[in-house]
Amino acid sequence: MQKRKLGKTGIEVSILGLGGFHMLEISKELVSKLMDIYLEAGGNYIETAAEYGDGESEKKMAYALKGRRDKVVLASKCHARDYEGAKSFIDRTLSNLKTDHLDLLFLHHVTSQKDVDALLSRPSALDYVLEAKEKGLVRAIGISFHGLPDYALKVLKAQDLDVVMTQFNYYDRFNFPSTFDILLPYARSKGMGVVGMKAFADGYLYRSVEDALRYSLSQDIDIMVVGANSEEMLLKDISIAQSFKPMTQKSVDNLYYRAPELGNYVCRLCNKCLPCPEGIDIPTIFKYEGWYDRQMRDYKPHEAPDYALRERLAFWYGNQNEAKESYKKLNKTYKDCTNCGICEERCPYDLPVVEKLKLVDFKLGNGEIF
Repeated sequence: MQKRKLGKTGIEVSILGLGGFHMLEISKELVSKLMDIYLEAGGNYIETAAEYGDGESEKKMAYALKGRRDKVVLASKCHARDYEGAKSFIDRTLSNLKTDHLDLLFLHHVTSQKDVDALLSRPSALDYVLEAKEKGLVRAIGISFHGLPDYALKVLKAQDLDVVMTQFNYYDRFNFPSTFDILLPYARSKGMGVVGMKAFADGYLYRSVEDALRYSLSQDIDIMVVGANSEEMLLKDISIAQSFKPMTQKSVDNLYYRAPELGNYVCRLCNKCLPCPEGIDIPTIFKYEGWYDRQMRDYKPHEAPDYALRERLAFWYGNQNEAKESYKKLNKTYKDCTNCGICEERCPYDLPVVEKLKLVDFKLGNGEIF
C-alpha cells in the first residue's frame, strides 16, 4: 500500500487508515481479525476517539494491537475543551490503549464559535495538549471538524498545529466547498498534514464505493480513514487503495455528471447559470442550502431506506443557523425571480433551478410552504 508523509510531522502513513467508530458494532475478536487483515495489507494508521462508546473503541483497539503497538501510527481524539478535562481524557485514553504515547491527538469536533472561544480562552484543552506534546505523551497535534471549516480555521490561525482532519467526498464537495478551496490550501501553506474522513459521506455513497474512495484519495490529502465492521467491507477498501491511481480531471468531471447521488438536484457550483438577469446569486443560494441540509431534502419521493438515510444525515453537521443568517443577508433571492428560465437553459446538469430557488426560500427564508 502506498505511503505518504503526514505534512511536516515526519510521520509516514499508509494512504488508507482504519477508523475505530464502527468497532463499537462488533466483538473484540472481529476487531482483532480486521486489524490482522489491515496490517498484513500494508496499512499502518489506526485511529479512534475517547468518546466512541465512552472508551469502548479504544479498549477494543488495545486488544487488537496487543504486542504490535510499534507497528502502527496510533491516533485518538479528545472533545474536552478545558485544561483539566483534556488531561483526564488523555490519561484515560493512554490507559485504555495500553500505551505510553499517542502518535497523533486531535482536538475533536471544532464546529462552533463556542468551541473556538473555549479553546482560545487560556488555559484550555489546547494548552494541555501542547504540554502533552512537550512531555512526549503526544507526537503531533491536530484539529478535526465536520461541515463548515470556519471555526477550525480560527483556531489554526491563532495557534500553529500539525494536522487537520475533515470530510473529503464528492457529495459534500458541493455543500462545503470552502473545505476544498480555503481550508486545504491554508493547511498546506503551513506544512500541515491532512487526514481525510467520510469518503462515503457518512454512508450516503454506499452505491458508489469505488468512485467515492478513489475520488477522496485523489484529493490533496495524506491519508483517508475509513471504518469497517466486516471483512468484506475492509477487503473492498483495501483492494481499491492498493490499486489506486489518481483520477484525471476528465474522470472527476465525468463523475460529477453521472454520480447518482448528485443527480439533477445537487448544484455543482459551476456558475454556468450566471449572470442572472435579476442579479440573483444562484450558486451561493444553493451553497447555503448545502450548509443547511446538505441538499438532501429535495421534496421528491424516495424508497423508505433511502429516505430514512437522507433524513438521518441531512442535519448531521449542524450548520443550519449559519445557513439561515447568511441567506438573510442576500440582496436578491427567489422573490426577485421572474421565472425567465434562462438559468435552467444554461445548467449542464438539468437542475430545476427556479423550483429549487423556491424550495430554498422555504427552507432558509420565509417563503410559502413547499
